[in-house]
Amino acid sequence: MKDEQAEVTEIPLYKVSVAILLCKFAGGAPAARVFAASCKAFRAANLQDVFPNRLYVVGGLDSDYRVVDTAERYDPLTNSWEPLPPLKSARAGSSAVAAAGRLYIIGGEACGHALKDVLRFDPWLNRWEALPSMHHGRIRAAVADGGGCVFVLGGLDGTRPLTSVECLDTHKLAWQDMPDMTRPRYAGIARAQARWIFAIGGELTDAGMKASIECYNRKMGLWELLPSVQQPCCGASLTLAFSGRAALTFGGLSLSGQALSVSKKLPLDSLLTPNSEDDENAPRWSCLPPMSTARHLASSASYRGGAVAVGGKGPKFEAVRSVEFFNPDNWNWEALPPLPSPRLRAAVVGGRL
Repeated sequence: MKDEQAEVTEIPLYKVSVAILLCKFAGGAPAARVFAASCKAFRAANLQDVFPNRLYVVGGLDSDYRVVDTAERYDPLTNSWEPLPPLKSARAGSSAVAAAGRLYIIGGEACGHALKDVLRFDPWLNRWEALPSMHHGRIRAAVADGGGCVFVLGGLDGTRPLTSVECLDTHKLAWQDMPDMTRPRYAGIARAQARWIFAIGGELTDAGMKASIECYNRKMGLWELLPSVQQPCCGASLTLAFSGRAALTFGGLSLSGQALSVSKKLPLDSLLTPNSEDDENAPRWSCLPPMSTARHLASSASYRGGAVAVGGKGPKFEAVRSVEFFNPDNWNWEALPPLPSPRLRAAVVGGRL
């Protein structure tokens, strides 16, 4: 039996493509998980380019505002949600990032406490594993995949927003502290590329005040403030879209306290070579088509080149199940199947997982 297992795990990579074709005919990702359980070469292949771009919704609050341990995945091939193994414990306000074909769920809160926990889901083996904890508990931190590193920026420690930053080496599974940001940030977003890490939004300012953007020079080890932009309205969601070339904000509350259906886009290309603090060069928000459902406190994520709005509170402040996708191909919002149950403050991520 050991000889047979050794022979399976040593399948050359050039033969993996044949196995992928077999998986497609045998049922897609479920069949691939069987191969992945016994074949390291299969797991090592770039399989995230083979299967559809799926959407994951993890944890959050239910309609009674209780934390849940559920995880669900939307598969566009079946146009339906499927349940995944539950988390080891319930949580809300976690951050999610896809890196190297796996899903990372970072921090969050339970019973009022900011969590340091980090969980990783392997879609091929269909199971969760606990990773080393962060150095700080964080609620709704900004996260980004940096190619071998997962960067975690700011978040709430339970009482105040943080300036601290740390990164996880996804190979060594070790956390390392990084220089603090210049501003504390909560519920912002982050983007990582070869030389820079961008922290966008999440700065708590007075209504109508501008919010800063900053970048970290990975070579110099320094943070630099960039031109400020208009702060999204209270309760709005913020995410990257258009392959990271823009930020998208949607929903929120009006000055009269009504849920909004508005959505806006902020181009980020001008920030790719940051060298100016002149507000005249700052990018500007522009309007997109409104969502079909007014909502605030929704979860959001990049998805299929656009973005998704997941759950949140609707026009009557009720928790909602609805999911909408901003499709960059037709420049409009499209309804996806609703979640199995209403959800607030869930961790959401899309990717070929």
